[in-house]
Formats: sequence, C-alpha cells, structure tokens
Amino acid sequence: MIRLRHKLFIHGLRLFDQLALAFSLFVTVALAKGVHSLPQVYIVFQREYKLFESVGLIAMLIVWTFVFNRFVKYDTNRFVGLFQQIYTHLKASTTTAFLLLLAAAVFQFETLGLGSITVFWTLNLILGILARLFVRISLVLTRNIRSNQRSVLIVGTNEQATNLGQEIASNSELGYQISGYVQISSDDDNPEGLNILGSIDQLPQILETEKIDEIVIALPFKKNVEAIFNVITLGHDLGVVVRFTPNNDYAQILKGLRIETFDGNYILTFFRESQILQLLIKRVIDIIGSLVLLILLSPLIVLIALAVRLDSKGPIFFAQERVGMNRRSFKLYKFRSMVVNAEELRADLADQNEVDGPVFKIKKDPRITKVGRFIRKTSLDELPQLWNALVGTMSLVGPRPPLFSEVDQYEWLFRKRLSIKPGITCLWQVSGRNQLSFDEWMELDKEYIENWSIWLDIKILLKTIPTVLLGRGAS
Repeated sequence: MIRLRHKLFIHGLRLFDQLALAFSLFVTVALAKGVHSLPQVYIVFQREYKLFESVGLIAMLIVWTFVFNRFVKYDTNRFVGLFQQIYTHLKASTTTAFLLLLAAAVFQFETLGLGSITVFWTLNLILGILARLFVRISLVLTRNIRSNQRSVLIVGTNEQATNLGQEIASNSELGYQISGYVQISSDDDNPEGLNILGSIDQLPQILETEKIDEIVIALPFKKNVEAIFNVITLGHDLGVVVRFTPNNDYAQILKGLRIETFDGNYILTFFRESQILQLLIKRVIDIIGSLVLLILLSPLIVLIALAVRLDSKGPIFFAQERVGMNRRSFKLYKFRSMVVNAEELRADLADQNEVDGPVFKIKKDPRITKVGRFIRKTSLDELPQLWNALVGTMSLVGPRPPLFSEVDQYEWLFRKRLSIKPGITCLWQVSGRNQLSFDEWMELDKEYIENWSIWLDIKILLKTIPTVLLGRGAS
C-alpha cells in the first residue's frame, strides 16, 4: 500500500507539472490577446492560428516534458528536502521559459513577447511551489500515521552512523523508526545508548527476525568495500531498500556514477557530463554574447589597434599557444601589450617574478609598452579573446588558459582545471586577481568546476563589469 501511494504521488506530481505548463501557456496567450475575464476566454479559441505557430506550440509542450524529467527528480524520497525540490523546479521552469523565448523568435509567435514570457514563468513557478507544498504537507500528515512509518536498520556504529541516527530520530516528519544498529564485528565497541542487534555476519538472521523496510549503510567506504557490497547484495535478494551514505571525499566520486550497457555488458561510467542542456545554453550564450560584444565594441577595437600600431613596432595582435580543454592546444589572441622580443627578455627577468607558483608576473614589467600598460590595467588587451569564444576554443567564463610550461609545473590536483573549456573571465578575476596567491587561484578554479551552473556564469559575468571598470587586481 505504501508503494502504491508512493507511485501515485510521483505520477500525480509529474502530470500536474505538465498541466501547469499548459495552463500557464494558455493564460499567457489569453492575457496577450486582451482576455481579462473568464467569459472572454472564447477569444483564444476563436483566433485562427498559423500552422507553423501551432506546430511550434505543440513541439514546445513535448520538449518541456523532457526538460522537467531531466531537472526534476520525481520521487517522494524522504531524504529530499522541500527547498531542494523547489530549487529543481525553479531550474526547470526557468529553462522552459528560456526555450519559449527562443521558440517565440524562431516560430514568430505574435502574442509572446518578453513580458508575456515573464508572466508564464511566474505563474508556472507559483503553481509548482504550491503543488510541492501540498505534497509535502500530505506526506508529513500520512507519515504521522503508524501504518506509513518505515523501520530502518543502520549498518555501522561509528560516529558517522550515530550522528545520522540522531538526525533521523530528531526529524519525525521523515516517518522513520530506527529498529537498531549493526556492528562490523562483534569485537567493536558498543556506544552507550545504541540498540545493537548484532554484527554484520548476523545480518541475514537479523533481517529474518526483525521487520526492516530499509537499510542505511554508514561505513567508511575504502575500508569496508566488500562488506558494503555484501549488504547491498543481501538487500537486493530480500527486496529491502538499501541506502549508502559515503563521506564527502567519496560522495564527489560516486555522485556521477552511471550504469550503461554495451553489447550485453554492463559498464560503470564515472564523471560523464550530465548537464547537457546547460552546456548547450552556455555555448549559445558564448556565441551570442561574443558576437554582440564584437559588434558593439568594434569602434573601440579599431582605436586600440591603431594605438598599439603607433605606440611601438610590431604586430597589433599577440597570438600564443595555450592549453585548452583536456590539454588541447589552441591559439589565444590578445592585443600586443609588450615589446616584440618580450619572450626573449623573460629569462633575464626571472628573478624578479612577484607571484608564487609557475606563473610569471611583474607589476612594473619593463617589457610592457605605454599603451600596453593602459590596456592591461583596463583588461582591454583581452578583447580579441571574444573571437576565441565565438569560434569555440574558449568560453566567456572559465579558468584562464595556462601556458604549456606552466602546466608542466602543476601539482597533480591542479590539473583538474584543464578538464573544462578555458574562459575570458573567471572567479579568480572577480575575486582579487593578482592579489591572490597561486594556490588560492587554483582553489577558486576548483570551486568553479565543482559548482558550475549557468547561474554561476551569469553571476561572474555581472561581477566582471565593475572589476574591469575599476581595474581591481589588474597589473
């Protein structure tokens, strides 16, 4: 009966989200057509729609289904918090609104402008939040009923296990009742106050005599791999739900696990990119953003090019081989800010390097030209990299691309910054830039990679504007 209610909640919420999308779209179109009262709704149905427009709307409803199934975890999992559910719905609603904005331009929807799409997004978001509040309240009420409580057995008696047990016990709305704990071996200490049902060797007998709905494994992963998989196998054989809570180090590794099949063989894949839609949006932003900026800033680009040419002998642009995503080589373009033989003079200035790590920087570098000092201070020398972002060798946001000689000196963990496409601006540039140590720079890049999202990119881009205008951290 519990599983039946579980499925009804899941499919009911999924159906509601799709109906909410259709209803929000209908209300948006109605308002755009001047409908302000219920009796006027017939106007929406009387209007003749173009075939191209109708096909576009139907296609959008189908695409939205995939978007919500991708972002929203339709599950009544007791360990999923309300705010997490609302956040995933926010991401899905925003993505659908963005796709509707694109479709309005492609299919030429006359009634869907930016204001109308804002109404669509707001209405759909409100309906989704109300639905999740209703589901949450309903689940809390039903979980207070004894028939909907689930008995949990915790495998482990370490600090992690006892802390987890206390958290579960203190949150009665989860609907869990802890039946007891299982030790790794009978020789383990018995923490005071724990209901120890036996050792892990006695687990089959414990599951035979106790009424257990779920098993939660709270053991150190590296030391107990075999024991963990034995418990998982046992739970599978008996049809008991098994959960595993790894420590933070292994959680980062295990969260990206995917199981696939190839020619009858099972393949476990780690770290495969799962944010395909967000990556597509990021690439669209790179193309549109770099193209628009190149057009708008073209007069400034011409002026800088002329100033560089008049200031010193040599080419206007400086092209240099840099390390891109997964160590692929590409040419990075900048306005030349140094004398032509700058690389040859670097060896003579090596002892004057003012930053730690493999990076070479001098505040009053004698190789920098007069114009070069100005465009470096204002970051205008980076403008040609908009071309790199347009053609795809770089992104607007991402770790700064290093030299091959710098990468050769990286510590092992620093190499993770090469796993994504480099960018024109990044957390380092908006967080202090040259005022930070090399290790702090690498930590910021690591933070960006592990927490990447479109929203983080937008936040960095917005922070870049005052950073560039005020010349913070530049030299």
